[in-house]
Amino acid sequence: MRRLIPALAATLLATPALAGQMPNLVPSHDVTGSYLVTSREGARTVMVEYSKSANVLRLSPRNGQGYLLYDFSSRDAKMVLPEMQRYMDQPGFARRAQALQAADGNNVRISKTGTETIAGHECTDYTATNTTKGTSSTFCVTAGGVLLKLASPGTSAVAQSISYDTVPATDVQLPAGYTQLAMPKMPGMGNMGMAAPGGVGNMGGVPGMGGITPPDGQTP
Repeated sequence: MRRLIPALAATLLATPALAGQMPNLVPSHDVTGSYLVTSREGARTVMVEYSKSANVLRLSPRNGQGYLLYDFSSRDAKMVLPEMQRYMDQPGFARRAQALQAADGNNVRISKTGTETIAGHECTDYTATNTTKGTSSTFCVTAGGVLLKLASPGTSAVAQSISYDTVPATDVQLPAGYTQLAMPKMPGMGNMGMAAPGGVGNMGGVPGMGGITPPDGQTP
């Protein structure tokens, strides 16, 4: 299964670490968006849905075989595989994001650089600089907390379309009847398939996360 692209979600997860500096990156309302995400692996379109009432984010690579659900309230992440009617818990997603928050929060400096219009919506441009690592990222966010653009070393994302229509509850819920896909364990190796290929890294001051894949032999 191809990698999911959780860079956008990981950026949202950075918010608590940068409180007082960074604008709110958790939307104040429902959002559905299409983003062009470009990395060293190439470019692809990722559909993003956020439900304010559920406080859940969904990332769905277009033409992908699964999607990621992240619950901001419980900090629970699941990769859902519709073709198999299965799901996999992703505890490493939240743990690693929280570790990044704790490690980098005091080392990031945010500066406002201007405004622009992306996908028909006005947003404010910011630069985030990690003073310890000497890296930086730029991003553009609306007054309502919607991220429209992100550019970091090795990764960029730009909104192609944005809608504020209500997100259906079923889009951000684990489908009924799906069963858990257990991760195989080997002594000394932890949970296979739980690690993010490419690792979890700080994309120039805005934490970013690599892809999440199922274990070998479990690809739909």
